[in-house]
Amino acid sequence: MGAWNYGVFDDDTAYDALEDLMASKDLLKDMGQYLDDVITSEYVEYDDGQYAIVSAAIMDTILNGTEQRCDDDTYIHWMESIKNLDVHPLKQKAVKALEAVLSDHSELKELWEDNEELYSSWREDKLSIIKRLQA
Repeated sequence: MGAWNYGVFDDDTAYDALEDLMASKDLLKDMGQYLDDVITSEYVEYDDGQYAIVSAAIMDTILNGTEQRCDDDTYIHWMESIKNLDVHPLKQKAVKALEAVLSDHSELKELWEDNEELYSSWREDKLSIIKRLQA
């Protein structure tokens, strides 16, 4: 696919995370684990950061109706099927995980800082998810 832009699903690894979550037998457990992996890490690796971002974005969509641009045709139908999932217990973990992704101990942040054109948009996109999850 070769996706690359600042949105949640503008990255190939994000689509891997989405695929894994759509195939999950226990979505809340798996999202919680992805968030915990980032929260408890001394350094947030690229893939772990992407999995946490996707988990938080899915929660944002469930809780706030936020529409994320996604090229996967099954995404909208899948989101419709999980729209009543109670993700409230994971909200604080999602906020902490996104804060870790945006911290100085994050591979994603390091890579995005090198992109002078899109870094601020990438950062603001993730901060907007944090703000909506905290509301």
